[in-house]
Amino acid sequence: MNVDYFALLSKAVAGKNAAARDRIYDDARALIERSNLAPQAAASHVAALEDAVRRIESDIADEFSEEQSSAAVRTLSPGVNWGRMALIAGGIVAVIGLSVFAYDYMASKKPRAATAHGSTNTVMADLNPGVDGGSSAVDLPFAFQRQVVFYRTTIIPGSIVVDRENRFLYLIDSNNSARRYGIGIAQECLKSGTLYRVTNKLEWPEWTPSSASVAKDVAALRPMAGGPGNPFGARALVTDRPSLLIHGTNSPKTIGHLVSSGCIRLVNDDVEDLYRRVSLEARVIFVS
Repeated sequence: MNVDYFALLSKAVAGKNAAARDRIYDDARALIERSNLAPQAAASHVAALEDAVRRIESDIADEFSEEQSSAAVRTLSPGVNWGRMALIAGGIVAVIGLSVFAYDYMASKKPRAATAHGSTNTVMADLNPGVDGGSSAVDLPFAFQRQVVFYRTTIIPGSIVVDRENRFLYLIDSNNSARRYGIGIAQECLKSGTLYRVTNKLEWPEWTPSSASVAKDVAALRPMAGGPGNPFGARALVTDRPSLLIHGTNSPKTIGHLVSSGCIRLVNDDVEDLYRRVSLEARVIFVS
């Protein structure tokens, strides 16, 4: 179901200051987080919501500039600004409407959400070592494709935030924005700690099979040198916990899923982009 977040939020924040608008945006995000939607569906809603927020804030900034330029020739009427009061009242009604809609929509989705979420938490099969499945995320859902998003945080720019549950990695930028990448995550990395740092950067790292993969497939016994088809992909960021690796993959279709090997994987195009932007000693923060 498509939700016109731009129309809903535009009414809700009309006439409000920046702090009040931020609270409304946060309430909308919280509604989605509590929705029990499947991760891919929730990610699509989050992406649509953030796009609406960017458009609204851009429009507000443009309107503010126009008001500033005409302030010298405009005389404000004394007394109560009934037009502003009407806008505020309309905003409150819109927020209530958004909440009711979200509640009804998410309640109707609950019986199917558990099944969808369970399917997403099924381990996605990898391509065999040596098979090159491609480097791009173009065939993935839009939410898992690399993009700049609104991200309000106090984390210092240049840090990496890994959202394990929603399968996103964020590279924090300034001005409340971040570069977001879709990821696949191995089960052993779902319950790792929360704070690490990047200690090394590798180009075309060598892949060594895990004990689990060796037990399942005798052909997986041999390590594989870096190159196309390598399960660790084109680049890797090593942290101060050696088993916690951020790396590429030869299986792009596993992005957004639980996977059987490695730790945090991106498609090769994305991990190369991340590699260029991340510095040694950058923080890596895991959230759930």
